[in-house]
This record gives sequence, C-alpha cells and structure tokens, in this order.
Amino acid sequence: MEQQIITMGQVTYELWRVFQGTRSLSELMAERLTQNIPTVQSVDEGSGHGV
Repeated sequence: MEQQIITMGQVTYELWRVFQGTRSLSELMAERLTQNIPTVQSVDEGSGHGV
C-alpha cells in the first residue's frame, strides 16, 4: 500500500494505492513511466516541403 498527499492551493488530496501481486512498487513505477514516454519525431519528418 502507498499513501501520497498532494496539496494544490487550498485543496489537499490524499491518495491511497493498493498493489497486489509479486512485483515490487519500483518495478510497477518503472513500467508505468516507460508507457508514458511520448514518441520522438524527427525534425525533418513530415509531408510538407522544406525551404
């Protein structure tokens, strides 16, 4: 179980997460981070004509 408290202005959020399984929290977090990485596009990519 993981607890996290986030304060934004005058509002405080208290989050609780419960994990089940054999994987550690660090493994789950690493997997989540790799899923959120946007794909990098090349500068010269695209269908437009360059100058």
